[in-house]
Amino acid sequence: MKENGGGWSIVLEPGDHPKVTHRNRYFVPYGSEIPSGDGDYHICLHPTEEHENCFFVPPGAM
Repeated sequence: MKENGGGWSIVLEPGDHPKVTHRNRYFVPYGSEIPSGDGDYHICLHPTEEHENCFFVPPGAM
C-alpha cells in the first residue's frame, strides 16, 4: 500500500486477506478513506475480491 496520484494504491496477494485468491490492485481516492479506530489499515472486499468497498486508514496517515 502506498500513496499515489491523489489516493491510495493497494496491492493484495493471496494470504493478505481472507477473500483474496489472486493478485489484486485497488485504488482508493483521497477523501474516500475512513479513519481507523485501531490505528491499522483495513480494506473491505464485497461482494467479491475485485470490489473494494471501504478502506480504513490510521488517523495520522490521512
